[in-house]
Amino acid sequence: SNLEELFALEPQHLTSSQRHIRENARYFFDKLKLLSDGERSRLISYLLVRCFLVVVSTPDLDSAYRIFSTLNARGLNLSLTDLLKARIIGAIPEDEQAKYTRIWEIEEEDLGREAFQELFSHIRMIYRNTKLKETALNEFLKYIQPDKEPKRFIDETLKPYSDAIDIVKKADYKGPNAALINPIFGWLNQIDNFDWVPAAILYISKHKNFPGKLEEFFADLERLAAGLMIMRAYSHTRIGRYAKLIASIEEDADLFLDDSPLQLTSDEKEKILETLNGDLYLIVRIRQYVLLRLDCVLADGAASYDYKTITVEHILPQNPKADSQWVDWFKYKDQSEYVHKIGNLTLLSRKKNSQAQNYEFAKKKEKYFSSSAGVSSFVMTTQVLQQAKWTPDVIEARQAELVGKLKDLWRL
Repeated sequence: SNLEELFALEPQHLTSSQRHIRENARYFFDKLKLLSDGERSRLISYLLVRCFLVVVSTPDLDSAYRIFSTLNARGLNLSLTDLLKARIIGAIPEDEQAKYTRIWEIEEEDLGREAFQELFSHIRMIYRNTKLKETALNEFLKYIQPDKEPKRFIDETLKPYSDAIDIVKKADYKGPNAALINPIFGWLNQIDNFDWVPAAILYISKHKNFPGKLEEFFADLERLAAGLMIMRAYSHTRIGRYAKLIASIEEDADLFLDDSPLQLTSDEKEKILETLNGDLYLIVRIRQYVLLRLDCVLADGAASYDYKTITVEHILPQNPKADSQWVDWFKYKDQSEYVHKIGNLTLLSRKKNSQAQNYEFAKKKEKYFSSSAGVSSFVMTTQVLQQAKWTPDVIEARQAELVGKLKDLWRL
């Protein structure tokens, strides 16, 4: 009867863990039904006689985590959050444990196991404000000590930070200025690292009821994160910068002064512009982000990019045929100085076509860059379609225009 009650539960009303338990129980129940009475008796005998329970004791939680990770070869790995949950919930009076267990599980269910695990690394960064120097578990227990005031940790840290990261990850801020704030979250989530997240969730948790502040802060946070990415700043440089930003947020410092860690320095602006004016195509990790950001600016911020495939394409081919019009247009210029620049790049919502890349300009526009309606999914590509020629002068003018747009966007 207990199994019947379990199977009768609607999956949509269960947590992720409860759904897995229900699915596993159903699987074993269905398999056991296929066995004869004799086979089931032999299985029971086997379980009673040939299966053993091994108890392993360790001197501390960190050792237990290492041993479990070594021995465990099946199922989900024991995570940092599993260990902390046992420690934190265990420190709460028994009559309140069910309540706080439910709060914990709701937050984990809302974020998903992987994102919930990530949340704890961001919480550690907010508290420690430095790179990880010991095991994450050791640092949590030694410096944050969530088991000292477990209810306060869940109420004042875990839940608000979980809610904040959920808003950021889903770009789902609700309130005034949401139409301006959520697109910025979308861009931040495309940055190639997550070092900016602790500062983001800390700021939201402190200023969630001030949409004007949120809009101004996150516009500048995207500027900083994009700038560090474009400069290919090393991990320790990024972490150090965001650590200073976290400290400034905690101190309620003015983040919009020139010397704030949120703001780009003059040297950083110069380095970013140097990269944008260089061979952007060759920097694989940043080229698509920069061009999509640029295309959005050209579309007055109204563009959305829900395409399965987006590719960065050259207009002037990398290796044009010797007898092509391309060669004639560039006979007095070094093609290599133009081919990988922003001014010669565009975006397509389709896979690359090696044959089409060497088409003459008119054919390339007709067959490769345009749709049946004669336009493109991207504003910057539609602009290319409006050109009759693709000469050095066109690329130089386009380079100046497009870099100028980014210069205005990021106040460079």
